[in-house]
Amino acid sequence: MKTFFIITHVAIGFLALAVGLVPMLSKKGSRLHNTTGLIYYWSMVFVAVSAVGLVLISPLTDGRLFLTGIAVFSFYLCFTGRRSLQQRDEEPVRWYDWGISGLMAATSVAMIVYGVYHLSTLLMKGQFESVGVLFLVFGVFSGSNARYDFRKYLLPHAAKYGSREWLFVHIERMGGSYIATFTAFALVNIRYVFPDAPAGIYIATWIMPGLIGGLFIGRAVRFYLAKFKMSIQ
Repeated sequence: MKTFFIITHVAIGFLALAVGLVPMLSKKGSRLHNTTGLIYYWSMVFVAVSAVGLVLISPLTDGRLFLTGIAVFSFYLCFTGRRSLQQRDEEPVRWYDWGISGLMAATSVAMIVYGVYHLSTLLMKGQFESVGVLFLVFGVFSGSNARYDFRKYLLPHAAKYGSREWLFVHIERMGGSYIATFTAFALVNIRYVFPDAPAGIYIATWIMPGLIGGLFIGRAVRFYLAKFKMSIQ
């Protein structure tokens, strides 16, 4: 049963990675964009839920906990990215908006606390492992996104992108979700491709997707800012 669960989790995760490229490269608002976007969204729902399930039925390890945190982060970005489309007509903030942002905030705090604990425990023994840094970095970054949400919920007129907030949030969050998912996929599989690789390879594996993907997201944001003759508030 566990093996089937893992295989299904990996298969749906791979589907999300494959399908997720299509809406990013297809015409925005087209049928292809919308259909593949929905497939990606529901694939991410399954991946996030199954990742939590795997933690419950598997031995707790740093790697498993970290990948679960990334799964929650990926789903949070995907959920808020899709939700932004529903808010373009000024739909009010719902309880589940607060709930998903609250879940992300709680998860980010847990990752930061565990990262600090992990690093301090090892440093007192004269040891060091990069996984503690990973918990801290992703915890701080995911927490900053949740903080942005809370500020927007409380001060809707102070949105960073004004009346087109929904569009830019959609671009940033859906793109960020794909980056986080790809990072998790790469971290899981890098040890099979390079089993004896030095620590630098593993560190580059979790840094490079964010750096490269961030450049593409930034380019898309600048394109639409120029198209609509906008400036960031």
